Amino acid sequence: MEFSLNFVALASGLLGVSSHLAWFIHGDHILHAPSYVVSTACGPPLIIVALVQYFEFTLSAAIVTLAVSYGSFFAALFTSIGIYRLFFHPLRNFPGPVASRVSQFVPILWAAKKLDHFRQRDRLHAKHGEYVRIGPNLLSISDPDMVMPVHGAQSTFEKAEWYDGGKPMTSIHQMRDKRLHDQRRRHGWDKAFTTKSLRGYDSRIIHYADQLVDQIAERSGQVVNASKWLGYFAFDFMGDLAFGRSFNALATGKSHFYIDMVRDSPRILGVTGAAGWIVHVIIKLIPKSMNPQGRLLLYSDKCVEERKKYEPKEPDVMSHIFEAGNFFDDPNLERDLLMGDSRLLIVAGSDTTSATFTHCFYHLSRDPTLVAKLRAELNEHKVENNDSLNITALQYLPYLNGVINETLRLHPPVSGGLYRQTGAEGATINGQQLPAGVNVIIPIYSVHRSPRAYVNPNEFIPERWSTQPELVLKKDAFLPFSNGKFGCIGKQLALNELRTVISKLVLEFDVTFADGEDGSTLLNDSEDVFTTNCAELKLVWTKREK
Repeated sequence: MEFSLNFVALASGLLGVSSHLAWFIHGDHILHAPSYVVSTACGPPLIIVALVQYFEFTLSAAIVTLAVSYGSFFAALFTSIGIYRLFFHPLRNFPGPVASRVSQFVPILWAAKKLDHFRQRDRLHAKHGEYVRIGPNLLSISDPDMVMPVHGAQSTFEKAEWYDGGKPMTSIHQMRDKRLHDQRRRHGWDKAFTTKSLRGYDSRIIHYADQLVDQIAERSGQVVNASKWLGYFAFDFMGDLAFGRSFNALATGKSHFYIDMVRDSPRILGVTGAAGWIVHVIIKLIPKSMNPQGRLLLYSDKCVEERKKYEPKEPDVMSHIFEAGNFFDDPNLERDLLMGDSRLLIVAGSDTTSATFTHCFYHLSRDPTLVAKLRAELNEHKVENNDSLNITALQYLPYLNGVINETLRLHPPVSGGLYRQTGAEGATINGQQLPAGVNVIIPIYSVHRSPRAYVNPNEFIPERWSTQPELVLKKDAFLPFSNGKFGCIGKQLALNELRTVISKLVLEFDVTFADGEDGSTLLNDSEDVFTTNCAELKLVWTKREK
């Protein structure tokens, strides 16, 4: 029994169009992506066997029939998708590259070589304006007035399905449900970041900052890769705070394989960008031992299990989370949550802070007057050496805070932005009413350099945060730690680290670019992998005469 190939082609084509209109056009599909891949890959041999065994096809006829069926189905499916995205999608009237309207793979190809989604988006905004369609269902918005509607406390926008890409592992950062996120935040996390708890972490900050100072002192007058050593501080400190133990990178002068995994594994995010379904496919279908994300999770799981067996002398973040008890009744869900939260602590607390350190010292090396002003302020407040440094007192130094804020403005650690989608009631964007489920992103790098938000936006002017507030036109457009209910819970901890390390290094050393260094490698070759992987920055720290 053999079917007419014309009938097969017609039926398959109709099925392709119908599957798009009845299924793929509706709702989130990221969690179904692995099953789509498996069925597409495994379907052909099973269909051939069925045709030969039960319908008495010859092998060659079965192969031809399958080829016609698959070809017609996918041709019709992708044609229907293309027509819809070009002419009927809610974002059809927004400007942007035609190719990226049709396929998510176009931005991937643009950014894959240098992992620079934030630069690609900035160039698109320079060409097309503040509202640019950069994907089939993704609108990039660099309008400073849209920061609070999308990310503010009263925002009706929700986390996009992109955050489901890491499942079954989850974390407080990945939780899309606002109610569940709020419950998790109250379940140990809030207590871990109270003022009292933060004061309990000060001794760790001082300890690792002193280790960093000692290592740089040993290399006084020599060329030092600032990205590496500042990163070592951030990872050692957060390792201690998350797992109760350091990675010993500062003590040994060598990276730890976990640090390397944290830097390498997110590169898939730098490639895929908004296509979170690709990450989900990799996590679900490739064994953990064979993919970087999986190996990272395995080690995180191991560290969490070991951390459960003892309590450090001074409480760490996990002390508060464990004290709160299980969040989920299901032990598998609880294990995946703890694994995700521990990884979140390391990634969010290390990559972001080390990137800010590195870019800060790029500016301090480029302009010695900044260092002079910092020292003058520290001396004015009786902070003349490391022995007189008090982390709490540093909170109130306006110029120091201005240097940090200006670094975060020009070089936000999450440069590309955070994915959101319109809520159940939709949203009005730039005069257009959009339905639920439309993805948007605020490109933080572009907004932070918008002339509608900041005067002389590309210039490093710390005074704009203190004595020259007129240089900040829209305070709400400052988004280095996000805002609203999903804002970064570790903001104050990160600021404490930044103030302490910057102050200690400024008091102890003069800093300059190494010969031949101008910072261009850092600025042009750092990778946008959701957070920022900093490229090399060669500096010379020289011990000051006192």
